[in-house]
Parts: sequence; structure tokens; C-alpha cells
Amino acid sequence: MCNTIGGFVARQADTGHLAGQSLKQTIDNFALDYKKWDGSDSNFVQALNRGENRYLVFEGRLTEVEDTVDIPRGHRFGGNHEDELPCTLNGFIACRSDEILPEYKILEKKERYPENGSVIWAVEDGVKRKAAVYDEENERFIPYVNK
Repeated sequence: MCNTIGGFVARQADTGHLAGQSLKQTIDNFALDYKKWDGSDSNFVQALNRGENRYLVFEGRLTEVEDTVDIPRGHRFGGNHEDELPCTLNGFIACRSDEILPEYKILEKKERYPENGSVIWAVEDGVKRKAAVYDEENERFIPYVNK
């Protein structure tokens, strides 16, 4: 399991109302139906095609985010990003639904550690359960065991 957060992200304040949706709804809301560099479907679409209905959600805060997170805007919108699709380069996720969701990018080589106690949730068949909790001392996510 990766212990840092990087790439394109959205804030829980903007997307929390979407938690617990099916994998298909999540793919539509977050434009996760993109093609990979080799032309194959994204891992999310491949999972859906296999009949799976499970995904993970990170919920927590990141450490030391100053000068590491940016709104991915292209030249047309006053930015300097040149990311490929599905990035829209306008600061919003290319939703395949009626949602309007701001998008952020953790700059390359500036992946962040989560704050202690941050959680990774597993959502399976619409049911959200705690899967792992970040342990700052060990700098890793520890599988959550319900006691």
C-alpha cells in the first residue's frame, strides 16, 4: 500500500456527499473512465467490467501542503499545466454526471504524507468501512481491525 498521497485529488468538502456510491457512479463523477498510456481501460473500468463494485477513498489532511498543491489550469485559463486527458486544464473534474467538482494536483515529486489518524475507507456495494489508518510514527497505513 502506498503511504503518500500524490497526483490529482479532490477535497472531501467538495465530494463527501458522493461517498458510498457504486463504482460506476464514482467512475462517472470523477472521470475515471480514461484510457491508460497503452490504450487499455483504466483500472477502475477494468474492475467494473469484472463485476467488481469496490473502491478506496482517502479521508484526512496532508502535511506541509504549502507550495505543493495547485489548481490544474492550462494556458487558456491563466495556468501553466499541460496534463493529458482526463485533466480538463480548467480546474474542474470532467464529470460524466451533473456534479461540478473542483480538482487539485499535488505537484510531481512533492507527494505528501497524511496526518496521523487519516483513514482509507473501502466502499464495497455501497457500504463504507474503515480499511486502514495512517500511523505517523511508522509512516505507513496500518490495516484497521474492528475490535
